Amino acid sequence: MAELTETTPEAIHSDLASIATTLGGTLTAVIAAIPGGPHRPTPLARKLGISRVTASKMLNALARPNPYEMLQDIPGPESLRAVTAAAPDLGADATLVREADEAIDRFARVIRQQFGTRAALNAAISPRSANLQARVEQSSRYEVFKGMRQIMGVEAETWLTSMIFAPSADPAAMSITTIHGALRLRRLRPDVPIYFTFGPPKQHSTDSAELPSSPFKLNEFCTNTPATMETEVAAGQLVHRLAHDKLGKEAVVDMLAASHNPRGAPRYASPERAKGGVSAFVDIPVKSMICDALVHADLFPGSTPELLVYNPGARGPANPNDPRRDIDLVVVPEEIEFLANSRGRFDLPEAPRYPDMVKKVCAQIGRDESEFRLFRLRMAYPVTAFQFVMAFRAPPAPQD
Repeated sequence: MAELTETTPEAIHSDLASIATTLGGTLTAVIAAIPGGPHRPTPLARKLGISRVTASKMLNALARPNPYEMLQDIPGPESLRAVTAAAPDLGADATLVREADEAIDRFARVIRQQFGTRAALNAAISPRSANLQARVEQSSRYEVFKGMRQIMGVEAETWLTSMIFAPSADPAAMSITTIHGALRLRRLRPDVPIYFTFGPPKQHSTDSAELPSSPFKLNEFCTNTPATMETEVAAGQLVHRLAHDKLGKEAVVDMLAASHNPRGAPRYASPERAKGGVSAFVDIPVKSMICDALVHADLFPGSTPELLVYNPGARGPANPNDPRRDIDLVVVPEEIEFLANSRGRFDLPEAPRYPDMVKKVCAQIGRDESEFRLFRLRMAYPVTAFQFVMAFRAPPAPQD
């Protein structure tokens, strides 16, 4: 079989589709030739002398109709060679086994010569299927999570950001109330300080005798022990540091905070600001992120939010109104869910007291939660320091 010489996406995907079809067809024929079918993972593993995990992965992969999904899920060449090595003694025809071995060799060559690693192959084929892309994305972010929690010395089950947009006393502005939380937070290393910043940067004077604090206390909504925080001003920004140094899987805490800005953002569009909405950062490695936008019925009328994910890098936080920052956009498979005013929309397994929390915070700003429609982004293993934006198109200012 000739090796692939072209490296255009079209040529690569055409070759990979051919490899997947041949590999799947020949292996299916070899397994069908083994007496006792249809085969289940455990009995087949015993017959072939391979692990049950390998047998299960192989059978599941061969059952996939999408060739690219099959190629991602199939065990590696060495595991497949163990199958063909044992198959002749179990009654498989030598011709079928030889064809399967040739297909496996071709699979091994394309990994080694064209991509270098199996991970690189999986990344290349991920756009060929939405399901495949989502699985590759999540598994890759999981690897980032595992490394970052060791480096930063902390992890949490859930990061919660909930921004409430309501009309302001200033008719040209919106009030923004934000709930932030790291739930089931635990320290992994005693030597690494753990910091959090909440809300937009605020210029606080270091000469002040009293540091500003959150206007809303949310400790009553913690499922676990509320985190002990020390607050200071650093570089003009309010910074919170996790104070306790306990280690172990039982030493989990919840951290919840809220901020309120009665004139948080302009209500109407301007030449330099056509979009507004949620901008969230995840300060620490977490297993899941829930980002909610509660938008008052009078705000952003008729607008469906656009999900924008940035890798800010050295350029700092991105403004979704600045097209120069489009180079920092990262493609993700997740989409924003519109929950409107649906019943049970605030029920979250990750945050059992969330409905009560939203109710109290809305009452604090003189609103009822029924006045707001809800948009939600749920993401597994969000990358630390990425910027997650729900961008709503702002309406034009009313004409005098």
